[in-house]
Amino acid sequence: MNKLSINFTQNAKTLTSFSGLKIFDDLIHKMEIKNLVSMHLPIKKRDRGFSSWNKFYALILGFVAGFDCLDDFDWFGEDPLFSKLTSSPSSITLGNFLRSFKPRKVELLQELFPALGWAMRKILEPSTYKVILTMDSSDHRQYGVKSEGVDCGYQKFPCLNSQNLFDDKGICYGFKLRKGNTHSAADAPEMLYQALKVFPSDVKKYFRADSAYSSSEIYYVCLNQNCNFVICLKENVWSSVLTKNRRHIRWQKTRLQFFDSDKCEIGSCLYPLKGLAGGRGFLRVVFIRNLRLNPTKEDKYPYHYYAVVTDMSESEMSNEHILKFYRKRSQVENNIKDLKNGMDFHHFPCMSLKANNVWGVAGIIAYNLMRYASFSINETGCFVKTTRKKLVTIAGEVITHARSIEIRMMEYVLKEVEAVRRKMNFVTVDASRLRRGKFPGFKT
Repeated sequence: MNKLSINFTQNAKTLTSFSGLKIFDDLIHKMEIKNLVSMHLPIKKRDRGFSSWNKFYALILGFVAGFDCLDDFDWFGEDPLFSKLTSSPSSITLGNFLRSFKPRKVELLQELFPALGWAMRKILEPSTYKVILTMDSSDHRQYGVKSEGVDCGYQKFPCLNSQNLFDDKGICYGFKLRKGNTHSAADAPEMLYQALKVFPSDVKKYFRADSAYSSSEIYYVCLNQNCNFVICLKENVWSSVLTKNRRHIRWQKTRLQFFDSDKCEIGSCLYPLKGLAGGRGFLRVVFIRNLRLNPTKEDKYPYHYYAVVTDMSESEMSNEHILKFYRKRSQVENNIKDLKNGMDFHHFPCMSLKANNVWGVAGIIAYNLMRYASFSINETGCFVKTTRKKLVTIAGEVITHARSIEIRMMEYVLKEVEAVRRKMNFVTVDASRLRRGKFPGFKT
């Protein structure tokens, strides 16, 4: 077989690797993200150079394009379309911008996530009647041990830690970067409250989380916001409940597989707790157990036990359905993995924890835009990397006219892009109503 002769030659045309950035440029403007975040951006001392919005906008588009660090803004900043859209601020300019935020401004930006997430959810699913929120924390390994906040987490390596809140569509409603040794449930009640309060009263709300979030504060937030919850219980809690109610629990066989066995039993009892909202005195604990095959003297019980706590009665959701519902909590781990792989949140670029939080804010906005766009590719959505391959990294020719830019691409690619744009419908969000925490009005 003869080897093909392949040579490099010069081309006078201006080509871009990121033609799909125009789709997300349209989304950013149609969602009025500029109006939503501008008041929380640093005020420039001198009226020259890049505006604060220009820098923040460049960060969002950089995340969409797949930039992994600040240096990528120097390397890919020469791309003709990215340059036309953002004017390509340098890595030094963006680094100084990230460090210029005041702590309160960062908090206010993070508080915008629920309103923006709910706006996207309503566009995707106008007849939404139910929302399921799931929360989890995650470690982000850091190799610069002198960075602020880096400490050993529960996995015993130097890291920063994040609190994450996603809905059942994979949209992020909360993100906060914290010190590496921060307990999982820290900041959780406040973040959950900020998310729950944006939902209208006619939307059914559910919350699920692992045992790190089994605290009175979380229960109170859910009950006060009329949100049903299913949360795993810590062993020291469920063992006490089990001891007190051992004779009152009616065990029934179940087909659910736990402890690598399909021969389990399931039962429930009441869990008294003081100070619950609405005059409630009890929650419900659902147990599942399986007989130990080779018990030892150290084993406290002859059975393996697992327990979750809920505010729902058995008439609202049976014991089996409670455990099936809780098991789907693992989806949040896929969402976090998608965030880490798609936005390179495995590590953060700055020495300052505050600056890294701002980097995270821009990344979450970009992530939600890409998650929203992914439903135009697949009705169940897809991972960020797939969205980027299909919608962003598209080769095209950039032609500059007097007052406009034209992007030329291959015919079959153009047809796919136009089909995606039609599916997105490009609905405009009223940012002023979003900031007031009201359901966003939509304009065609």
